[in-house]
Amino acid sequence: MQAISSFIFFVVCLALAQGATVQEQVSAIAKKCAAENKVSAEQAKIAYAVVVPKTQEESCYLECIYTGAGVIKDGKFVVDGAKKLSAQRFTNAAEKTAADSVIDTCGKEVSAGKDKCALGKAVRECFVKNGKNISFFPPPS
Repeated sequence: MQAISSFIFFVVCLALAQGATVQEQVSAIAKKCAAENKVSAEQAKIAYAVVVPKTQEESCYLECIYTGAGVIKDGKFVVDGAKKLSAQRFTNAAEKTAADSVIDTCGKEVSAGKDKCALGKAVRECFVKNGKNISFFPPPS
């Protein structure tokens, strides 16, 4: 379970400024998205959890994070954006290859759907389904 939440945390960080740690970057974007989407502190924990969003608010919150991180752009999952973060995160070639494989899979599987914020939910579902054996970033302490 930790690996999936770590993978999700990893993807959230994609397009953020260099210099700050990934955890700092994700925390900043998640805080901004929580305020914009009016999610409770409890709901905001989904950013670091191994769960699929149950409410539209949670889906919109995740979609905001993924958009802010460059994982979603113009209503689509961005494989190149996700791989940019993979390159920043992993120095071990095997780990990077495994992460990129999940990203490629999600690039083929994820579609926007018709519901509001369906893309945020679809991205999360793909990561939960396919990212089980990858050790990404832990949630903030």
